[in-house]
Amino acid sequence: MFSSKTHYEPFNNQQYYIDKTEFLEKGMATFPSLYIEGAAASGKTTVVRMFLSRYPDMEYFVFWMDTEQENPVAFYEKLEKLADRMEKHSLWVIFENMPKKMPPEMSVRTAKFLMHLPEECHAILIGRECPEREFLKLIWKRKMELFPQELLLFEREEIRNFVEAVGSPLNPDEILKETGGWAGCVDMMLRMSVIQISGVHKRSHSVEELRQSYEITSYIKSEILETLTSEEQELMRRTAVCPWVNEKLCADVWGIQWAEDCLNILGRKGILVHDMHLNRWKTAPLFQSVCSVSYNSFRFWIRLGQWYDGHGFVKEALQCLKLSGKEKEIYSCMIRNYQKVPFSGISFDEVMKWKESIPEVCYLRGMYCYFHQNFEGLNREIIRLNKMDSDEKKKKEIILNLTYVKPDMSLEKWLNLLESYAQKAGTFSLYSMLGNSVTYLCGLRDLSELFACTRKEENRKAHLWRECLGENEYTGYCLARLDYYLEIQQKDAIRDEDWDVIREGTDQDFWQLRLARMYLLCKFQTMQPDEEIAEYIRYLRETLVYEENEWCVRNVDAVDNLFFDRTNKRERFSVWLLHSEDDLRQDLNEDNYLLFFCLAKGFILINQYEKAERIHRKLIPYLQCYRRSYLLAEILFQQAIIYWEGRESSQMLRSMIESFMISGEYRYVRMYIDYGNRGRGVLEAYIEWLRSSRPEGWHRKKKYNYGNVLRMPLEDYMETVLRLAKRETKYVLPLQDHSVEEKLTIMETVILQDLAVGASNAEICKELNLKLPTVKSHIYSLYKKLNVKNRIQAVLKGKELGILK
Repeated sequence: MFSSKTHYEPFNNQQYYIDKTEFLEKGMATFPSLYIEGAAASGKTTVVRMFLSRYPDMEYFVFWMDTEQENPVAFYEKLEKLADRMEKHSLWVIFENMPKKMPPEMSVRTAKFLMHLPEECHAILIGRECPEREFLKLIWKRKMELFPQELLLFEREEIRNFVEAVGSPLNPDEILKETGGWAGCVDMMLRMSVIQISGVHKRSHSVEELRQSYEITSYIKSEILETLTSEEQELMRRTAVCPWVNEKLCADVWGIQWAEDCLNILGRKGILVHDMHLNRWKTAPLFQSVCSVSYNSFRFWIRLGQWYDGHGFVKEALQCLKLSGKEKEIYSCMIRNYQKVPFSGISFDEVMKWKESIPEVCYLRGMYCYFHQNFEGLNREIIRLNKMDSDEKKKKEIILNLTYVKPDMSLEKWLNLLESYAQKAGTFSLYSMLGNSVTYLCGLRDLSELFACTRKEENRKAHLWRECLGENEYTGYCLARLDYYLEIQQKDAIRDEDWDVIREGTDQDFWQLRLARMYLLCKFQTMQPDEEIAEYIRYLRETLVYEENEWCVRNVDAVDNLFFDRTNKRERFSVWLLHSEDDLRQDLNEDNYLLFFCLAKGFILINQYEKAERIHRKLIPYLQCYRRSYLLAEILFQQAIIYWEGRESSQMLRSMIESFMISGEYRYVRMYIDYGNRGRGVLEAYIEWLRSSRPEGWHRKKKYNYGNVLRMPLEDYMETVLRLAKRETKYVLPLQDHSVEEKLTIMETVILQDLAVGASNAEICKELNLKLPTVKSHIYSLYKKLNVKNRIQAVLKGKELGILK
């Protein structure tokens, strides 16, 4: 009965596998039986085989259910014998290939067998469909745990480790984008890329071309798609051409009234991806080109585009209408949705060809000029609007939105314009305050000017903002004000209404607002750790990482790694930096400037000054162009740290002067005390230089009872910043040991952090998925650079240099 024919093939430990067995380990500890649900070729059997290989002494038996149901009587006899044997021996049972529909008696008997599993005995069921009704009873009674296919998909870090392990030249992020992390296809793609290196094949190494290869396309069709029912295949072909679908779209556009159940089934199989917040579905990346059919009829694309437009989805509407090729339809859609188009994530460069001078077109052209740093073009559109005879509210609102983003227009002047318009026309809307930032304090424009003033003046501006703009704008104002008060170290003065904006948020809020909340909570957490806030941050992160917007996911990672519990997760922080370097090859623009800022700060914090300086060369002119003071002041301080480390004192002084020329007006504090001893040393050197070169302001008696930094003389403000920086660092360390001629690489820094916690070479190999010779090579290199001979000396030197804490 327990012959080798019923067992899996031996697990090949020589091949590289992503270990996804953690959920099985946890499930086994709590439940007697586990049900793994997923489409064909999704990695279900591999994860079970890997799990079993970790318990070589455990006896197990495999039922191949697609063949067992052909002879139910024989199956019942085997179950009885197994039940008897389990009374005396610990045994695991695997039910492979669970069919969609089993004979009723077979379902009942199998469920009864599972219900009465003896202690220390377990069962694992593997199926492509959801569990039958009889098995649902086991789930309800906590006799079985259900694991969906999402647990089997490879994540970004796992693919990166896989790529490094097999020596593939492919970009891990591109693999994830093309495959969605589908295990079998990732494995095939990497195997093929390694074969190509050896010269057996001469095809391109590009991920996209490998994805379109005959081998992988045939694999997807034969192993996955051909296992679907005819209804599922029909819906798949239609879904693949759409940005996303839901039950109503299927009914309205195609007249399919049975879509709901089929969509759910395809989602459970991983063929479709379900957005739970918006209750809609889209084809998983892996199947997009394989499943789609060609729709050459412009009428179809117009009908589909009009459906999206009619339901408020501008990006999707424009995607479809552009495929129709009908410029009139595209124009009409853009004019109807002119407020949303610049922030929809879709190109709108065709507006620069339009000659019309109606307010909506002026706004679109103006915003296009703003995003492309064509401020002369932006001014032309504002002048054109002002010359229009029409005095309608729409024209004034558009003027307000275009002047709001105008870098050389002060907020005071803009508020005066807002007030004069509102006296005659009532309240107005800002179409966006954040742009692609995570902080309202420095979104489409820097709002520091609203708060760097007396409390009376601040209240006047707040009243004007609230009376002349809408509720959404005031929410943004509150979050900007909260951020500013955190920045100037006045968290006790934060108003209750500002905290309420964060507390009252829900996961139904637009993702940009949720991300802004997450950023502020992370910032507060670094100042005053609180487990309840930490838990809410983790919850917000979970609602954001599955957003379709790639920019959102990138910035969630940046905020999470840079601001949230960085000290206790230094290895993850360093690995994030290591794997984000590919992002720096992109052109700097409104979509990614904040990511560039976060990476620059991260590189400074781990002493990777050359990488940070390369970012600064792009980022400083960009921030100056858009007058984003909040970010620019900190980047200039980072630049001063780099110059100080390189013993370029005059350059350091110049950068500090430029940084404090901005901060002197707005009195930023937090940005100067977040860089440990390296930042403290630069502040001390700069203030000492000021004392000696400008003694008149520094020799008078200092007073520290001003209440906050906004009321202090400039000299006292700088002294306060230095005092807080000293408080953040417990003892003085030399900023740089100049006997260390070379900086550690990011990987060497990660490994040094592992050495600091006592990790062995084998543990480092497992953690980073590197081969032992590679780890030894990195350790030898960091020893050489630190001028040390062993681990203890390396750790002590790392602490001395500020690389370790």
